[in-house]
Amino acid sequence: MDIYENLKKDGQGWLDKNGCYWDTKKNYLLLEVLGFCGCGVPEEVGKYIKKMLKKLDNKEWESYESIHYMFFVYWANDKELAEHGTTARCSWLTDKGKSVLEHL
Repeated sequence: MDIYENLKKDGQGWLDKNGCYWDTKKNYLLLEVLGFCGCGVPEEVGKYIKKMLKKLDNKEWESYESIHYMFFVYWANDKELAEHGTTARCSWLTDKGKSVLEHL
């Protein structure tokens, strides 16, 4: 799965399947795919997400006591970037998660 498969080049930017215009692919990824708004520091949060997705991809799982880690895996599972079997702590990347990791 390529997260950009629904984008088409349109002039200086990109058009998605819903007819929304995006000035950059990165904005589409951060705002549409990951659900951020444009204020604050979404690119810095994107760096954090990349770091955490790499942890899952490398099976560098943390303990249940690590609240920031557990919050991330719950969020990543909800966004369909990861999935898990018997425990969320040991989540792995979905194809969508691998594509997001590649493009961040």
